[in-house]
Amino acid sequence: MGLEIKNAEAYGLEKLVCPISGTPLSVGMIEEHHSDNGKSYLKTGCLFSEESGFIYPVINGVPVMLTFETPLSRDFWGKYKAMIETLPVEVRLPDLDPMPGERSIQETFTEEWGGLGDDDVVFAYDEEEGYLLHKEVWLQMTPEETDAVETVLDVGCGFGKEARYLSRIFGNASVYAIDLNLAVIAAGISLLETGKITPVVASLYRMPFQDGSFDHVHCQGVIHHTFSTKKGFEALDRKVKEGGTLFVWVYAWEDSFGVPGFRGFLVHTYYFVSHRIFRPILSRAPAFVRNPVVHLITVMYHPLVKNRGRNKGRWKYENTLHAVRDMFTPMYAHRHRFNEVYLWFQEKGYEKLKFQSALKYQQLFGTRIIGIGFRGRKEHGPHNA
Repeated sequence: MGLEIKNAEAYGLEKLVCPISGTPLSVGMIEEHHSDNGKSYLKTGCLFSEESGFIYPVINGVPVMLTFETPLSRDFWGKYKAMIETLPVEVRLPDLDPMPGERSIQETFTEEWGGLGDDDVVFAYDEEEGYLLHKEVWLQMTPEETDAVETVLDVGCGFGKEARYLSRIFGNASVYAIDLNLAVIAAGISLLETGKITPVVASLYRMPFQDGSFDHVHCQGVIHHTFSTKKGFEALDRKVKEGGTLFVWVYAWEDSFGVPGFRGFLVHTYYFVSHRIFRPILSRAPAFVRNPVVHLITVMYHPLVKNRGRNKGRWKYENTLHAVRDMFTPMYAHRHRFNEVYLWFQEKGYEKLKFQSALKYQQLFGTRIIGIGFRGRKEHGPHNA
């Protein structure tokens, strides 16, 4: 039995292109998912480019658009090899080298998000708080602005919760939610069931979309976890339409080095221990070493935090474990200054820059905001072009 060949449009996947060649993709269908909303989605199958000859698995409704081999892609090939060989063109799995650190990033963030799943509380925010954080603190867009957005790219969607926030904020938009971590595959069908979200596994540096194809690109807490925050910013910028908007949030230098007095000493000590000692060791350690250490830290830390703040009674061991992994296991965690990030936006021609609202955050959550969050509109090309 062979694969049934279909157009990408049949499953709403026409915006995806081969991340290596940039060429259009066709669908090889193995199994469909029929939703209660009347739509049919590609549950199991593949996307392939007749021009480039590369093939990309689709698992639980999620296209895996990676340009390097993984055990997951090799398993898919082995399981469906006989069906793949019936395709009208000869195809192969992509076998490029990953970008620096990507294998480690993929492994540790898959562990991080796979351990939390679709929990009610993510990074201390419940569903409504997360929505308000994005809408009123970070984006601060008028209803006219959000209504005009038809396509959103969410880069670093985790398990998909952020994509759900964005689908509420941009009520008329289709949301493409990408992440390097493989845990998003488990959320695939539930995200598709929204009728608005298309989840994709892909690299920030080799995204499977044409340049200049999104009205809004959103990236919160991601690019500082890659080998180069600025190169990550440039990769995001390439996907923004002229006249479109870009939101980026990254770790701030001021949060660790700019705090005065004894409190600043304690904060700096924490960052030194986590970033200079634990992170380099745990991010490079094999999983059978890393995971017991992470659980040990969590066992000691959990009693101290489970009854603190707004999430008392809802904060579980899995939430602490997720936080500990986020603090101690990513290979990279760069920090940047306000003016440095501001300059990146200006260099690429963004105007009407809006900084995250510290006042609104304090009103909503009763504490000070951290990090650097900017939204800007791409009015013209780079100043240095």
